[in-house]
Amino acid sequence: MASSLNEDPEGSRITYVKGDLFACPKTDSLAHCISEDCRMDAGIAVLFKKKFGGVEELLNQQKESGEVAVLKRDGRYIYYLDWMWS
Repeated sequence: MASSLNEDPEGSRITYVKGDLFACPKTDSLAHCISEDCRMDAGIAVLFKKKFGGVEELLNQQKESGEVAVLKRDGRYIYYLDWMWS
């Protein structure tokens, strides 16, 4: 999957990987930014919406800008970082 792997020499829990985000192990959590209205009609958000669905579930969480909505799919957590244009 990964074409490049660069780990923090200090042993950070964050690993930077180049490749197909959706090909990562199902034990990995995913996160991306969305607008407060959860439209997800541009960029990578479209792919998240197609793959994981749950728009109504996200809206029901009633998150505001700066908060995080979460879906659980097949044992994996998908984090939706809510933000607005300023």
